[in-house]
Amino acid sequence: MKHVLLIANIDGHSPQLLRYVARLCKDLDLRLHILQIETKSELVLISSPYYISKSGLVFNSEVQDKKKILSNYVSEHTKDLIDSTWISNQLVQGNIQESLNAFINKEKIDFVIASQAVFRNTAVGQNNVFTQLLLNIADIPTLVVPNDHSYNPFRSIGYLTTLKGNDYDNMVWVRENFPKSKLNVLHFSFTEPSAIEQKKVNYLKSELGANSFTYENRAIDIEDFIAKEVKTADNEFDCLMVKTKKRNFWQRLIDPSTALNLILRIDCPTLVFKYKEEELK
Repeated sequence: MKHVLLIANIDGHSPQLLRYVARLCKDLDLRLHILQIETKSELVLISSPYYISKSGLVFNSEVQDKKKILSNYVSEHTKDLIDSTWISNQLVQGNIQESLNAFINKEKIDFVIASQAVFRNTAVGQNNVFTQLLLNIADIPTLVVPNDHSYNPFRSIGYLTTLKGNDYDNMVWVRENFPKSKLNVLHFSFTEPSAIEQKKVNYLKSELGANSFTYENRAIDIEDFIAKEVKTADNEFDCLMVKTKKRNFWQRLIDPSTALNLILRIDCPTLVFKYKEEELK
């Protein structure tokens, strides 16, 4: 993980989130990319002095003024936390999905951060940038940060799993990018692990090392675990980690009965990974 993306249209003007991300980038030696999108149905490639490059970057004076305003705002709230050379502010003009994909590929973005606030029903329904980001490029691990949350290194990460899908790659990613964090794998089941599930646990311990994580079977529903965490002032973990299917996940967020909706009410950052089928190495 080297390049972090924060979408300015969504929550780049949140001082709390800017400061959270700046601290995280400094702590983990990451480069922060802040992107603002001027939406158009099609990319404009040439228009006299008001031309836009094939990458979607805008060079006209009006947009340059907007970029300066964004840069000054970001600098104002992060200058005491992170060197300005670690931050890249960009404006892109064009089709949202094409612009996002082009920017992510060009800048090699490998991590996205978003505020918990933008997952509310109104934000999902009204913000096209947000919708396109999460529906079309949710392959990139995404950290959802609660409102007004101060950054502290993750000492303990709780990985909520049913032992289905590709846990191995997700756990490797966490071990590589948060090496100082303790990883706790929580399997939610009212019965003891089946032979297949135990085989998977043994495989993970063999490949990752038994000391790389702890495994615990919890005989409760995930919803009950989350509901308990919502009611406590001291969360059991500094960060929760979930994997979920690409499109179903974002659609389910507006369903108040799901565990993932409950997660969004917890004062605890949540790492979201795309669900992938298990690929034994």
